[in-house]
Amino acid sequence: MSMRRSIPILIAALLAADLADARRGDRDQPMDLRADRQSGGLGDDDATVFSGNVEIDQGSLSIRAERATVERRAGDIARIVLEGSPVRMDQRTDRGEPVNATAARIVYTPGEEIVLLSGNASVTQPRGVLRAETIRYNMDTGNIDSGGDGNRVRMTIQPKARAAAN
Repeated sequence: MSMRRSIPILIAALLAADLADARRGDRDQPMDLRADRQSGGLGDDDATVFSGNVEIDQGSLSIRAERATVERRAGDIARIVLEGSPVRMDQRTDRGEPVNATAARIVYTPGEEIVLLSGNASVTQPRGVLRAETIRYNMDTGNIDSGGDGNRVRMTIQPKARAAAN
């Protein structure tokens, strides 16, 4: 199982536009994963579940969740599901800026290059904050689609000078 490639890609996906340049060097760092429990198979078509105080660290990337499920098909990662109250993801961009994302559930589907944050989702970086019940990011196109679920989307954009001062 190689989560080493997939989790950093997930983080990069969450952070569209200015956020998409999550620290590329993190992908080459060792991944440290800790949880209270791990269960599941190690076969090419198995799922592995990490539960209880899940902590994933790789370079500047830090993920905290209650549960992480990694699903494999034909040996490749087919889907990663992170769940928590909320899931917290923190990372620094190549420019050294902090980026933070939270949601009750985050699903990354590598084959489709889609990341879906749901349940009080929020992405925060120095230039502003995006909040919605759902945030869907297409890594191929860079398109972000938020809301459409009966809830309003809220975005706060800081002036460039203020963001630079932070």
